[in-house]
Amino acid sequence: MPEANEIQIMTQEALKAFWGVRTNGVLNGQTMDGFSDMLRYILDLNGISEGEIVMGRSAKLPGYFRMSKDWDMVVLKRYSDGSQKLLAVIEFKSMHGSVGNNLNNRTEEAVGSSYDLLKAFEHGAFGVSRPFLGYIYVMSDHVKNKGGLDRKGMLFKPLEEYMEFPRTKKPANYEERAELFMVKMVQEQLYDKCALIISDIDNHGEYRTPNQDLSIELLVRSLVGHIVANQ
Repeated sequence: MPEANEIQIMTQEALKAFWGVRTNGVLNGQTMDGFSDMLRYILDLNGISEGEIVMGRSAKLPGYFRMSKDWDMVVLKRYSDGSQKLLAVIEFKSMHGSVGNNLNNRTEEAVGSSYDLLKAFEHGAFGVSRPFLGYIYVMSDHVKNKGGLDRKGMLFKPLEEYMEFPRTKKPANYEERAELFMVKMVQEQLYDKCALIISDIDNHGEYRTPNQDLSIELLVRSLVGHIVANQ
């Protein structure tokens, strides 16, 4: 099991890779490669071989409302008799500015994808053991993420937590809305753990965790515990 300081150092390196990709202008699906590399390394230390980690278009799992979906990372355990078990499914997402509708789109995508997969599990798609679902979300500490305070133009009043964010007692900004979105996904058991990482724009590698229930350390340690217990 990795120590918290080890996870912190690996996260800093993953964020440096994140900003390196952005600086070089190569964005398509590569900004979060540092985080997938980090998990591959940790999984390898806990008995998961390279061939049991599937990424990209090959990480295709059946759904309930749709035939299939491509996930970012699928972790399997393959046995000598040819059978296999689905151990974990991880999504890697990021956002740098231009939050607004993008945050709503991310929310719809994450909630719908999890619900679809869990319904498929209920209907026997993956055997008897529920897989671990994880969601890693990197937001830059962008000034635009402090916006989104306008509550005009709605036909009904938003729920209280959006009108008065628990820590500030003020309307939730985009960053706080992302936090609520991820807390609720865990509370509703759509994902076992979510990690919200706010990345420093000027000091690449530095980051903060606005809610300790959404720390990358907690997600990694929970993932490893599930993997070890279910192999």
